[in-house]
Amino acid sequence: MRLILLLILLAGIVLGVAYPWATTNFSGEEIGSWRVYDRPGPYKPITVRLDSKDAPVRAFVDMQPLRNFVPTQGRTALTAVVTREGKDVVVNTLDYLNARVANKGSPQGPQVYRESIGDIDPIEPGNYTFTIGPGDYDGLEVAGVDLILRRGARAIDWRIVSGGVALIAIGIFGLIRSRGRKTDEKVPPQPKWGR
Repeated sequence: MRLILLLILLAGIVLGVAYPWATTNFSGEEIGSWRVYDRPGPYKPITVRLDSKDAPVRAFVDMQPLRNFVPTQGRTALTAVVTREGKDVVVNTLDYLNARVANKGSPQGPQVYRESIGDIDPIEPGNYTFTIGPGDYDGLEVAGVDLILRRGARAIDWRIVSGGVALIAIGIFGLIRSRGRKTDEKVPPQPKWGR
């Protein structure tokens, strides 16, 4: 029974945690990557031509801080604006609270934080300008910022995620119950008095 409960828990982790992470970060095909900022230079706007067949396009901003960076709620590390023909398409602030952190090059290499600006969908064919700039986070020193675009990015199916979370809860609850039952069975029987 414990093996079945462990399998249920594992399936829940795959559906509730791994699936949304992989869909957000790896679905679709990479269009390209552009350097937006190199210390000490200014932030450069990037213009990319997008077509309707690229939709939806997911935009990521990778930030490499110079010193230890602790994401804080209510403090914006970077701002991002996507425009087409002078009209705002996506406007977002990036605080990197739930960002995926990776080390560039080696485990001791510099840490890079990745956050999504959001999805551009639908797409009208034309030139889209991505403008990344500093936020209001005091004392944040940035070594470099990259823009990454992925075409055909899939949206997360939240029914799958909620099913995964339910499986995690069932698996944990079942394992706790089965463990409690085993402990009860180990209690020695009451001694019999008399002859």
